[in-house]
Amino acid sequence: MTRKLSKSQVQSPTRRGKPQRKAKAGRDQAHVASQAQVHAKRTAAKHLARKASARFDWLKKPWNSGAALTFRVSKLDLELPVLPTIVFISVLGLAVGGGYWGAKSLFGGNSQSLPQLTNQISPPSGVIQKTHSLRGVILPEPNGATDKRAYEEKALEEVYEPAPEPKLEPKPDKVLDVQQDQVAKIPEPAERLEPAPPSGPQPLWMQNALAFTPPVDVPLGAPIIAIVIDDMGVDRKRSQRMWRDVPGPLTLSFMSYADDLPRQTQAARSQGHELMLHMSMEPSNAQIDAGPNVLLRAMPATEIRALANWGMDRFEGFVGVNNHMGSRFTEDEPGMRAVLEEINKRGLFFLDSRTSGRTVGPKIARELGMPMLERNVFLDNDNVPAKVLKQLGEVERLARKHGQAIAIGHPRDATIEVLKTWMLDVQQRGIVIVPVTTVLKNRLKRHASGQAD
Repeated sequence: MTRKLSKSQVQSPTRRGKPQRKAKAGRDQAHVASQAQVHAKRTAAKHLARKASARFDWLKKPWNSGAALTFRVSKLDLELPVLPTIVFISVLGLAVGGGYWGAKSLFGGNSQSLPQLTNQISPPSGVIQKTHSLRGVILPEPNGATDKRAYEEKALEEVYEPAPEPKLEPKPDKVLDVQQDQVAKIPEPAERLEPAPPSGPQPLWMQNALAFTPPVDVPLGAPIIAIVIDDMGVDRKRSQRMWRDVPGPLTLSFMSYADDLPRQTQAARSQGHELMLHMSMEPSNAQIDAGPNVLLRAMPATEIRALANWGMDRFEGFVGVNNHMGSRFTEDEPGMRAVLEEINKRGLFFLDSRTSGRTVGPKIARELGMPMLERNVFLDNDNVPAKVLKQLGEVERLARKHGQAIAIGHPRDATIEVLKTWMLDVQQRGIVIVPVTTVLKNRLKRHASGQAD
């Protein structure tokens, strides 16, 4: 049986749907209005952009015409647009020029030194190879070593000949007349004797000195030469060649920061060579890396003393210390006084490598009353056998003139090969090769007997 709906029930769905349709129509109108506003803003922005770009239309015309022009590179079988190619070459030239002048301002020097400084930044590694202008730097030789810091300064003063000490002669007007009978009362001068050995324990440098006896066929008073080899121990391959292949006695100065120093130095000593310590000091060229724990002028005295003692504790059996680099530090009196005082406390001597002509090392050593020596000739600023032989000729000349001379070299290929034969040949010419302590002992004897160098 079908139920009959009332009038109100039949009309109620229609009444409820009408407000919903009105609301939806309102939302649609609002959305359309919003889209119209967005479109109007975009159109206005595009119009402004076209208007702004129109100001630069004069640039587009030559670019388009230049881009339309082309030229052909026959060897490469290429056809290139003219204007873009010119722009590319110009930008490339600016980049290369900017890089060159930037590197030159960063590292200094001239155009010839720039490639060598590039090698310094990333060398194959080792000890010494090329030289650099200005104060100079000796760069590593390629040999597979891992430490790149064994750079050495190229000394500007390759040969140093000390001026002879002046002899004081009485002035004629100051000479007193002596009566003949008074002359008889003046005792005869006593015969000069060699200074007696020091009483008590010997200083450490004497205890560690290599026992040396000159060949019996060498005449008394023959010229003597000491060959000191710096930078030992870092380039282990060439260091071993130096102490194994070159006949002794050499004086081998080992870097304070080299690895395995006790074993290396014992091996060198067993081959009949004397030992020294090579102590890193501040160079004048700030671009040169003098190695870890380098002594700097800006350091307080306490830190300088601590670093000096760190180096001297690295191994045993050495007779003295000489400076690695140090063209700036050896000019500084407070710093050098602190170092030399610590060296003197241990009973060691100082060998001034003379990387600066203004070094204060000799002056302060005299004030402290400590034994010291100075280098006369650098052998291998240039890694060329002919140059090394020329420098050795200078060493011979100074030894014959002054009775003794000290040369400094490095474990370089040219130096090793030349010394193999020169060490034997020079003794056939009447010159004796000695450890550096023999030069020091001879010098001390001459001073004690009143003779000048």
